[in-house]
Amino acid sequence: MVESLTLIDRYTSVDGTLSSSRDIRIEGELRGTLRCEGSVQIAEGARVDATVEAGGITVAGTLRGTIDCRGKLHVLKTGLVAGTITTRLLVIEEGGRCEGELSMTVDPNLLPTASSPLDSRSTSGRMVETESLES
Repeated sequence: MVESLTLIDRYTSVDGTLSSSRDIRIEGELRGTLRCEGSVQIAEGARVDATVEAGGITVAGTLRGTIDCRGKLHVLKTGLVAGTITTRLLVIEEGGRCEGELSMTVDPNLLPTASSPLDSRSTSGRMVETESLES
């Protein structure tokens, strides 16, 4: 069974509030507010000027506004993200741009503890020392 996807095609412009419990792909324009429980994909050539709340966001076009991403914000090489940005994880491909104020939330489960220094990795309850590959 294929999951449904909300699509705003390249011939469509939305002005207002859009809410969805499913993923959204934007190929056209959106202005206003976007709330998505799933992920948002902004295609190359698409423009979003909005307050955006989403589980994950992938940007190949332009995203401007107040962005609250609960997961990964991925800016592709053709993408531009500008505004006030809050995310857990940020990935910017070479050529992609991110401008504005950035705040990264931290998952407390991912923070190192005093018993696990940054130069060690935990594997099945045992510590494995990492080595440098310097020549």
